[in-house]
Amino acid sequence: MASMQGTSEFFYEEQAGDTNTTIQVTSGNIDATEPSSTQQEDDSEKRVTDITTGVEHVHWSNQDTFDSESDLALLHLPEIVLVHIMEYLDLRTRYYLSITCRLFYDLFSHPQLWQIAHISLLTHGERSGRNPFRWKLQAVMHHTMAMIVHKFCHLFQHLSLELLDYIQPFDNDSKVLLQHLNNECRLESLLIKLGPLTSSDRDISNVSVRLSNYQDLPLVVGLIKNATRLKRLGLVSWPFSESTGDKKDIFAALMGNKKLYSLDSLKLFFPELKHNQWTDRIPKLPSPDLTLRVVSHLQNVTHLALRSPMLSNELILELSSKKRAPLLYLQILIMYSRDSVLMEGYKMPNISAKAWSTLRHSSPELVVEYYVFNRVPQDQLGLMLQPEVQLSSINILTFGRCDVELVTILTEYYSRTLRCFASRCDSPNCDEALLKLVRSCDLTHFIYHGDISYKTVEKMATFVGNSGQKLEAFEFKEKNINTKDCDADFDEETANDVVIARDKRSNEYYLAAVKSWHEDEDERTKRLDAMSEHVSRCLGFHWRPVTT
Repeated sequence: MASMQGTSEFFYEEQAGDTNTTIQVTSGNIDATEPSSTQQEDDSEKRVTDITTGVEHVHWSNQDTFDSESDLALLHLPEIVLVHIMEYLDLRTRYYLSITCRLFYDLFSHPQLWQIAHISLLTHGERSGRNPFRWKLQAVMHHTMAMIVHKFCHLFQHLSLELLDYIQPFDNDSKVLLQHLNNECRLESLLIKLGPLTSSDRDISNVSVRLSNYQDLPLVVGLIKNATRLKRLGLVSWPFSESTGDKKDIFAALMGNKKLYSLDSLKLFFPELKHNQWTDRIPKLPSPDLTLRVVSHLQNVTHLALRSPMLSNELILELSSKKRAPLLYLQILIMYSRDSVLMEGYKMPNISAKAWSTLRHSSPELVVEYYVFNRVPQDQLGLMLQPEVQLSSINILTFGRCDVELVTILTEYYSRTLRCFASRCDSPNCDEALLKLVRSCDLTHFIYHGDISYKTVEKMATFVGNSGQKLEAFEFKEKNINTKDCDADFDEETANDVVIARDKRSNEYYLAAVKSWHEDEDERTKRLDAMSEHVSRCLGFHWRPVTT
């Protein structure tokens, strides 16, 4: 099954102003070979040949049946407006629209509709037995897809190719589709997500190798080998196997293609974090030596994204070389597990302060972004938090950890460079440290989903308003904002008495001794509303805490 759907995150914001769109196809939903059932003969009969299959479709436009006042005003819009409307349609709907009249038939081939494509190759089968790794899979794809790609792939500029399951033998239509992409595409950006990440767990790895078929990988590798104008490349996942040869080695293709001198953005095994906050903790990754060889070959890369196990002291020094274009963006996904400390190739990289300083001087405009994937002990995370790093952004993901010690280090080391602080994990008792962070750094983004007092939020907003900072994001979770007063009255005389009372509104029972820990819902709502009004005045726009 093959489909084309929404634009990938890999296509950067600089394209947001373009009117490019993504095409979507679901296997079996388009039947381009079905002839028209209309057999009437009339002077108003028009025949349109199907764009993909050559089959004639009969259309009727008897003006006598329409009132001139009820004619669709849509047909009188300028061509550019109609094309823009068609960009919002999936390919199935757009296809059926193209066989309604000559106008949309012609617009279906407009180059602007085919610049961005997302192709998903899906496998179909049934689970066999209780073993979740034993699936009887068969690759299927509608014949129309191959014909559509054959006709329009020369217009593709930005392509993302995705295979969701283990690498299975491609069917003939899939091979034809990939062959057309190899021969006719002149891509500017390419995103490849081929199957799940290969696990370092031996049992899982052995099963995936046994079930996978790597014979058709050269058809995907050819997209790199034959690339001539590629500027942006993202390799989200790739199957690692000792049995794969040179024709299936995508890294050999990267280093062997001398026409990739224009490649300025390279993302290696960097996940699409907007869609998923979880990834394999110990996947098979390119070694630091292989990563170094690949990056050394691509001298004009200014945007590099990878995972922390792929880093090395030599790589940082290579990025500092005067022979290279100055590095502008460095994104690092910091990974950790207890087992990785003992596993060769998965330890937290120990980059020297000298290497970071050299990179800082060679690329003064460099933006370094950290993404902390999971809970990392402070002694391990400290290896990446050296004062010489030009840290501009730190994102602590859902399963990470944020504490007072981390926030304090960020305040002390990066007050001049830090612009974005985002913590999406649960974390308590960081109010004072966070307040110091806001007062010390010129932040543009502050996102904190841990527990925090409403008074702390108000103090932060007051400082931002008084200092003239321009915050693009100021985000807290409503459910984690504490609206209780810490200095609430507490009756020590009844503290040891077992007295049970009932709330008149909710009919809930509670211990009278801990009444101070309970909060009236109306009172909480009033304080949240008052806090929101105060923050809105300070920031200069309407603001509310997030509820999702």
